[in-house]
Amino acid sequence: MWHQTFHAWIATERGPAGRLVVQLRGARKDTNPLRLDVSAAGHLEAGESPEEGVREIEEELGLHVPAGRLHKLGVVAHEARLGPVWDREFNHLYVAIVPDLSLEALRPAVDEIAGIYELSVRDFFDLAFGRRQEAVLTGYRVLPGHLQKDARTARWTDFVPRSRPYLDLLAHFFLREG
Repeated sequence: MWHQTFHAWIATERGPAGRLVVQLRGARKDTNPLRLDVSAAGHLEAGESPEEGVREIEEELGLHVPAGRLHKLGVVAHEARLGPVWDREFNHLYVAIVPDLSLEALRPAVDEIAGIYELSVRDFFDLAFGRRQEAVLTGYRVLPGHLQKDARTARWTDFVPRSRPYLDLLAHFFLREG
């Protein structure tokens, strides 16, 4: 059954030098555990508008972003087979630019997120489009009661898979390409 989801990418600025926030999904997540993913995302409740999905940013990251600061990029259909079940989503894709963003100030939900990291917009798209094999992410492991400083090398295969149309919408917003 098709359902609606909210995806919010948080970055410090547009352009290749911007810092993009990615989460490391929790070990107990039903889908894609311990893979890198969109800054904040979640399923929309029945009757909830995509813009009301902004609550996911506060629930997952502890960051308040007013709905008026979101840039809506579009909607991308996503289908994936998860064992015997098909996951079918309409991803409502948003970006929030938070120039003074500090990972230390975030309060990630320990039950959903295993880590919170950042990398440059350039490095993200170079990985996504195969222009580089690895990138260094800096940030924190999320542990009960505190964050532990961490750095890790990531490959594109460490990320939750995203379709080319999804990535093109992001690239067009951040880099005017795709």
